[in-house]
Amino acid sequence: MRNSDRIPTGPGASAAGREQPPEGALSAPAVGRRDILRAGGAIGLSLPFAGGIGALYGAWTAPAQAAVTGQCVLGVTQEAVNFNPLLYVNTGVETSVEFIVFDALWKIDPEGNFVANLAAEIPTGANGGISADGLTWTIKLRPDAKWHDGTPFTAADVVFTLDVILDPKVVVRSRSGHDHVASYEAVDDHTVRITLKDSFAPYMVSWQKTSIIPRHILQGTDINTAPFNTAPVGTGPFRLKERVAGSHIAFEPNADYHGGAPKLASLVQKYVPDQQTLYAQFQTGEVDIFDLQGIPPLLYQKAQELPNCSILLSASPFVEFIYFNCGKPQFADKRVRKALYMAVDKKGWIDAVYYGVPIPTLSYLPPNHWAYNQNLVDPGFDPEKAAALLDEAGWTVGGDGVRQKDGVRLAFTMSTTAGNKSREQAQQLVQQNFKRIGVEMTIKNMPASVVWGDYTVKSEFDTLMVGWDALLYPDPDYGDRIISTAIPAKGGSGSNYVQYQNAEIDELSARGVTTVDQAARKAIYDRIQEILLDEVPFAPIFAYQTIVGVLDRIQNYRPNPYTSINSWNTVEWTAA
Repeated sequence: MRNSDRIPTGPGASAAGREQPPEGALSAPAVGRRDILRAGGAIGLSLPFAGGIGALYGAWTAPAQAAVTGQCVLGVTQEAVNFNPLLYVNTGVETSVEFIVFDALWKIDPEGNFVANLAAEIPTGANGGISADGLTWTIKLRPDAKWHDGTPFTAADVVFTLDVILDPKVVVRSRSGHDHVASYEAVDDHTVRITLKDSFAPYMVSWQKTSIIPRHILQGTDINTAPFNTAPVGTGPFRLKERVAGSHIAFEPNADYHGGAPKLASLVQKYVPDQQTLYAQFQTGEVDIFDLQGIPPLLYQKAQELPNCSILLSASPFVEFIYFNCGKPQFADKRVRKALYMAVDKKGWIDAVYYGVPIPTLSYLPPNHWAYNQNLVDPGFDPEKAAALLDEAGWTVGGDGVRQKDGVRLAFTMSTTAGNKSREQAQQLVQQNFKRIGVEMTIKNMPASVVWGDYTVKSEFDTLMVGWDALLYPDPDYGDRIISTAIPAKGGSGSNYVQYQNAEIDELSARGVTTVDQAARKAIYDRIQEILLDEVPFAPIFAYQTIVGVLDRIQNYRPNPYTSINSWNTVEWTAA
């Protein structure tokens, strides 16, 4: 048995098992975990594993299935449905498919180094790849890469990918970085030249986040609705073999992969919507890797006793939020959003639901990121002050016990992925927090493919319980989620699903990405975080640390704090 509490180090990752939160982050008094669980029982809170840990383990004693040599099964609790790497919404499970099927010009390793992939080398000033003024990028491409159908990969594919990203008719998930492009061309089959309008500090990350799509298949099609989106052809280490809706996605190795033939004979991404069930399948050997949502924190200590596996705390770029739809009348006033944030017992949430594993944060960044504003002050868990703030904002308690103003009740829904037991438990705790101050919150959960589709993208939700990363992480730029031109529901292209608008945020975000000096950038992002904590378009709760389980038969699995799921190096995985 091998167990590890080590978390990969680097920006956004902790160097110890439980890094302490920044000073002041948990300054408010909060009840202990036992008190919350006791209160949960009093209010009918449905805790996971109601039969108790002993009963649970007694039910999970089925013999492990015989492992298939050369096959790896990656278990996830959400279902991937869109495989076009420029369009998908559900970061994590769909990112996993992207890493398996597609390639970017370069990738990032667990130490934060960029590693050439479809590019022959990383462009730098020293090798002539980046001009002295930072505006001209000359990217040399590998001559031996091929698409899964055997067509050679060329500079025309890179140019076409940029064409699609910059086409306003295509609903791409992000244009971050590429919207700074002034011109681009294929110099020859293996060289691309790009000229930027202005210096853009995170542009290297923009390309690490951009997988290339095939021109010869997609040219002339409607990218938004192309059959390709569910039947992808990439240059990556595996080909998509089949998708069985509601069950799994099977991949077969690409023997002609330019990075060397994969060592696995087959790879399966298995969809099991319930965390408890997925853990049971990991325990019995039906699943080799339990990633993304990870093992339920309730089982962390017990999981470390399992034989023939490693249990890892894997740092992640994700932060858990409550998202407020600022386009809804209930949330138009920042005082309402601030009051709701103060009404949430964040520490109780972390301790009761997640057994203290996540790291509290007051920002969209983990607190150990270099750009995190260490001067942020937690407004605290203060229901009395929250109620007073709602009184001040004109929301008075009606005869039914729910606040109202101008004919609008302070009542709304909260949505997340159905079947995520930890979030479902957290929702019930938050529901009780809000009820205490005269706010009615109704739980409205749906399958991942529904809640993270148009319901989110078109801002149809009231509130969401969601984990997002900065789209250009580890760069601290968050513009695509907060600038006023990135609201899809208002015709923009981006990920500002909360419909937040602030002129100073727009200006600071634009300045942050054109400033190269890190100290100067730090000051800009400090101010952005200060504004966001004051206006609370989304309420940050904690930075993720995923409890990942990996069977010993799987080798070369490497947690990466810079990726949303650890399938970034599947070409190296082996299965005994």
